[in-house]
Amino acid sequence: MKLKNEEDIYEEDRYREYLYSGLLGYLFRYQHKVLSPIDLIDKKKVLEIGPSFEPHIKFAKLNYEEYHCLDINDSKQLANYYNKNFTNLIFNLYDGKKIDYDENTFDRIIISHTLEHIIDPENFINEMLRVLKPGCFISIALPCDNGFLWRLGRYILKKIYHKGKGISEVDYDYIIANEHVNTIFQLLSIFKKKYKIERQKFLPFLINSPDLNLIYICHIRKNSE
Repeated sequence: MKLKNEEDIYEEDRYREYLYSGLLGYLFRYQHKVLSPIDLIDKKKVLEIGPSFEPHIKFAKLNYEEYHCLDINDSKQLANYYNKNFTNLIFNLYDGKKIDYDENTFDRIIISHTLEHIIDPENFINEMLRVLKPGCFISIALPCDNGFLWRLGRYILKKIYHKGKGISEVDYDYIIANEHVNTIFQLLSIFKKKYKIERQKFLPFLINSPDLNLIYICHIRKNSE
């Protein structure tokens, strides 16, 4: 996404400006707190997938012995960001498909605003479950895209915010079409059919409807063996 004077702005600053500023930023920060209820904050070995420049541990207080992060972004800026700011975190790259850990490795997996980007979400969820210990949880946060409120917000953003940044409406729609390959309705259908949803919550209005909210949170439990 091209911003004005992009060559003078660090990638991490652009990411933070877009998702973690203003009212949208408040909601995103709040969703991180909701994503870690008190019974899930004490887990020894945690994996987070696709955090980019805003890992979950930046917003939620967790107790852990090992915290691993996987991301497809191979930029030096991202690697340097983790080396500088999260020295006790184990950061690795992956191909977006294969999680290169043994079965039953992690006590919890966190994936926030990433599944909507993955081409084959069901197989990827199965891959996460493979490396998760029995009885443990995958904690998921998703945008309520293509719900009514999300579409309305995106319409306002492209008319006001992105236009002011020099991004045309056509370019913005094109970027979203390529990046958000799964809607909330598609993903919910997969969750309900294939997996055990232990709990779920919609934000900000707590109404059980993707059309009337912006963010969806749930926790999927791996069956005990």
